[in-house]
Amino acid sequence: MRIERLEVAGVRNLSSVGIECAPGLNAFIGENGAGKTSILEAIHILGRGRSFRSAAIGPVIQHGLDRATIRARLADEVRGDVSIGVVRHRSDRSEIHINGRPERQLSAVARLLPMQLLLPNSSELIFGPPKERRQFVDWGMFHVEPNYIDHLRAYQQALEQRNALLKSMAAGGEDGPEIHAWTEQLAKYAELVDAARRRYVERLIPAISARLEGLSPGLAISITYRPGWRDDATFEVCLRESRDRDVKFGLTHCGPHRADLKVSVGSAPALTTLSRGQGKVVASACRLAQAAVTRELSGRNSVFLIDDVGAELDARHNANFFDALEAMDSQVFATATNEQVLASSFVGRSRRLFHVERGSCRPLDTEG
Repeated sequence: MRIERLEVAGVRNLSSVGIECAPGLNAFIGENGAGKTSILEAIHILGRGRSFRSAAIGPVIQHGLDRATIRARLADEVRGDVSIGVVRHRSDRSEIHINGRPERQLSAVARLLPMQLLLPNSSELIFGPPKERRQFVDWGMFHVEPNYIDHLRAYQQALEQRNALLKSMAAGGEDGPEIHAWTEQLAKYAELVDAARRRYVERLIPAISARLEGLSPGLAISITYRPGWRDDATFEVCLRESRDRDVKFGLTHCGPHRADLKVSVGSAPALTTLSRGQGKVVASACRLAQAAVTRELSGRNSVFLIDDVGAELDARHNANFFDALEAMDSQVFATATNEQVLASSFVGRSRRLFHVERGSCRPLDTEG
């Protein structure tokens, strides 16, 4: 999948931006605060429905306006030419269109637009809480197994209902048939979610190792999938064993909602062993690997959104990373304060440089 044209209106200081995009590197150059990151933010809203900078849509919409509009023309490997559009209103209402026809679910757009986001703090994928890594796995699964998101949502609904009943029991409520029914639902969908994650991680781990070797030869890690309950028992057994504790605290202590990818260097946790820069290298390898697995299983290339190129990565690792992106035939949207940090990237194939200033965006040159 590639974005051929992008139009943005009403996103932060971007009043009206329309650009023809290169199939390779699209680099946005300008001073801090010029609006470079807002362009990446707009693409993220288009593909995922939300900003990566704000939990609420209000701060994203330009002051004085009641909505932000993002449109794109795509060249999709599966469906051919596709036009998509998302309008986010300050009231939090959304309008979604594909080829001019309204869509009710943002997931229809998200399936067309697999993307990988790398921010200056992207090492949090390695050093951050388990939720970061669960979301990473779930995002990958969304693009390669169509039923996965339905199973995950059913699990989350069962978990929410069970926890509500546990809280009621903790406050003195009765142990009735409803808790047993939701526990059965929980176990059913936990098995489906866990099995899918295991299949995915089995493909992902060797892909991460291969990409990491290309980015930083000699930096070796190990990754172990933890399902969210102890390894020597089934989920049903762990549920039974933790029942009294669950009732006491009013929540479910084991399950896929506590799953994690344990990243280690030798026998030590990555958190205590790797530097922040090394953590970002490993996170970059994870993103490259996920894009490779997505293409292998779904047939679609991922778009890479990279903010502040060079942050926490030295010149050698940065060059290796962009070489890997070029080898994968990826489309990249990247920001930098000056073009020198990207001068050697995607040379010899189509790329476009844009200067962003005060919310306006103009092309600097085109190569290839």
